[in-house]
Amino acid sequence: MADYRIQLWTANTGSGNDFGPLALAAEFEHAKNLGYSYYLNDIGEAFFTINQDDVYAGSTIRAIEGTGHVKIFRDGECVWRGILSEHDANHDDVIFYAYGYEGLLYHLLSKWNQTWESAKIAGAAGRPINDLWTRAQTDLAQSQLKFAATGTIQAPVTTSDGSTDITLESYKIYYKRILHAFKELVAMAVSDTTNVCYFELDYPTTTAHTLTFNFWKDNASEITDRVLRYPGEIADFSDRYVPILSRNDLKSVATGARDQLFRVSQYTTAGTFGANAFGRRQEPIHFTWVRDEAELTRVLKRRSAKARREDINIRLRLWPDDSMMLPMRASASGYELGDRMRVEIDRGITQIDKMMFIEGEQVIVAQGMEYVQPIFADRAGS
Repeated sequence: MADYRIQLWTANTGSGNDFGPLALAAEFEHAKNLGYSYYLNDIGEAFFTINQDDVYAGSTIRAIEGTGHVKIFRDGECVWRGILSEHDANHDDVIFYAYGYEGLLYHLLSKWNQTWESAKIAGAAGRPINDLWTRAQTDLAQSQLKFAATGTIQAPVTTSDGSTDITLESYKIYYKRILHAFKELVAMAVSDTTNVCYFELDYPTTTAHTLTFNFWKDNASEITDRVLRYPGEIADFSDRYVPILSRNDLKSVATGARDQLFRVSQYTTAGTFGANAFGRRQEPIHFTWVRDEAELTRVLKRRSAKARREDINIRLRLWPDDSMMLPMRASASGYELGDRMRVEIDRGITQIDKMMFIEGEQVIVAQGMEYVQPIFADRAGS
């Protein structure tokens, strides 16, 4: 099994504070249970359990909950980082929970009535992503992200292989959580149904404390040659099939920046969830604004692709200590969020044989064994 180590660091909250890691407060080499996760454009999580009698379980850790930094090392490589956030305790044990640095964006708000006119989504000052990140990193006093650096911020384009930057005629928010604004802007950036746009707070696998914000217009979304099969590489799986959520007749209405009214619809008759086989299932979709009818059509196509997914998501549990699927931040893993792999499951009601999109991963270390649990979904537009 891989060797895991957990470090807890105090945060620089003193004079000239930037809330970055300051001093090592505690280190655990053999936590009872350990788990961590990553999700595309969302907040990762981690937990670990120690005994109440542990020398660090008292005031040392309690004093840094909410500000302390957590680092999880796997065979000497840093595979997860975030903020120590809360705990559950009983007579014997304490379970500590931490959230990825993206979670700090949840607590930071935009300005009131912050407006961008005829602006691209990202790529330079004066655009929503750049300005919102600058606010989170620099403008807000006592922001816990002051120690983070600005990396690459790219301007999303209208097609996967095109070069026309998406321009928003008008984008306006009122005291919106910056995390939610980022997720909303990412959704706009993938409106052509194929780009894998994402934001991240990235960090090296070394012991360095650096943290970097990136906003990528498109993950290359490599198609790996790996095949995960059940029975075979997959020890267990969770298949969530919810046909009640499917839609095949979408009616979309939106207003433009100058009070134009756009309307477009998409109706699907054939296929697994087509109206001929599944009956008519309608859904109204309202947008506060779009640039033009072409953009509304692109967004509706993406919604339609998602509305006709056969499986909401597939969660796999691989065999413990499987060298084929190392945690994705391990240097030898060979895959990352947004990539695709073939999943083959032949088990009763679950019949899957297709390329699927990696939208998350959970890693559990328990009873001396490491379990990698990738989360797959159908990629919209694929």
